[in-house]
Amino acid sequence: MWVFIIDTSNMAPELQGGLIGVEGSSTPGAAEKQECVETVSRYVVDGWAIAADPHTPIGWLAALTAETACVPFVNITRIAHDEHRPQSAPASVGG
Repeated sequence: MWVFIIDTSNMAPELQGGLIGVEGSSTPGAAEKQECVETVSRYVVDGWAIAADPHTPIGWLAALTAETACVPFVNITRIAHDEHRPQSAPASVGG
């Protein structure tokens, strides 16, 4: 399992306590699942928000742990999807 710190200095006030991202293997074993719950639980006690892909086993477990602790959860699947949305080209002027 991988945990990474996300800079929240320019994000919404509810994320100002801190935000960690959680990612894991596609087939986590019991030890990795336990590590996820313990790690996320440590951060949420301090008011950190959690970011993960809830469509993965570790992401779903991180989301569930965040929800249980009543801290914000950021679905990184939606962020990635929004970033890849095509931008409209500016209209040409003159001609």
